[in-house]
Amino acid sequence: MATDKRKSRLMSNSAAFLTALLLWACREAERPTASIAPVAATLEEVFLVDGIMQLGEAPSDSIAEIGDFVERRGGGYVIADRFLPRVRSYDEVGRLTAAFGRFGDGPFEFHRIRAVAETPSDRIVVASSRQSQLTYLSSALVPDTMVALPASAADLFPLGTDLLVRMNAGDPNKVLVSHPPLLHRMASSQSVWSSYELPFSPSERPYWASFARFPVAVSGASTFVMSGLEYPVTIIDGAGQTVGTLGAPSASFRPIPELELGALANLGNYGTTLGEFLASFDVIDRIDVVGPHLILTRARFDHERPMPPFQVVHTSLEVYDPHTGIKLFEDVPLPEGSKVLGGGRFLYLLLDMHSPPWRIAKLRLSKDPGCGMTGEDGCYGGGGDDDEDEHN
Repeated sequence: MATDKRKSRLMSNSAAFLTALLLWACREAERPTASIAPVAATLEEVFLVDGIMQLGEAPSDSIAEIGDFVERRGGGYVIADRFLPRVRSYDEVGRLTAAFGRFGDGPFEFHRIRAVAETPSDRIVVASSRQSQLTYLSSALVPDTMVALPASAADLFPLGTDLLVRMNAGDPNKVLVSHPPLLHRMASSQSVWSSYELPFSPSERPYWASFARFPVAVSGASTFVMSGLEYPVTIIDGAGQTVGTLGAPSASFRPIPELELGALANLGNYGTTLGEFLASFDVIDRIDVVGPHLILTRARFDHERPMPPFQVVHTSLEVYDPHTGIKLFEDVPLPEGSKVLGGGRFLYLLLDMHSPPWRIAKLRLSKDPGCGMTGEDGCYGGGGDDDEDEHN
């Protein structure tokens, strides 16, 4: 009899415990999920200037304009000239250490250099316009080898021991209606996988392909890519599979209008000019990984240069935590005339994009938005050395 009473009490207590647990779970489910609203702040509030370097130039080899920029893993930088067929190497303080390049269609010759990258073996890879090949140089920029591609590469990124190449290798006879993949993981000249299909065809969105920037960034095995005209950012894993998205435009982002076929030839019928049209919308021109953060650079087209190749003017930044997808900062204005060059240990900002001296600021993300904008002790986090070593 006593045993039956104990069993009855145990069952009663268990039932009460389960009831309380269910009630607690229901209350937790009804509780609104906490979120962090992105902070609009100035550049000085978000970043610390770690230093400013001035690039050296050889008297007979002046820089026309700074193009693709790579922070080297062992220290220093590799920079392509935007207009000249030249690649130059610099040490940590901006001293010129090597240079290579000549114009032409022969071996180890370039037209306009579109992209440079550094391999795990410290070799430098160069992609040129009008060439369906990659040119490999030694760490000291000495010609090494050349590798054929199915199309001309528009961008390059190291991805493990391979290269991630952005190129459109689609059928030219179906260009108006097709959605070819734009990202290709290449092991030498062999494709490992292809991913990220063109999000719109010229027949669906006339003229958009002329303004899409297709910015890409790689962090570990993850690739981040978008058209630059529309959000969100697509996240691709190391096997080429889409695993998620992140990002949303701020209220100030001006989307590109949808145009009818033939509209650019008759903009007067729409009451505007090409320059006014170029100035009417925003694009995302760059995605960069800086320490553990993802930074998007917003831009507009230069309405004073309304002829191809169009030039963009960088205007502001967005900062994301790529692990959670949370936008930490938005509408962070950039100094007029400046240009974001790339990421890595720092965000590299060219202070005057048009003329020498070529001075580059190294910016370190300085604040944790969860601490507010007051700068209390313990509120400085992002971009620290420990985080950089873990995520780079």
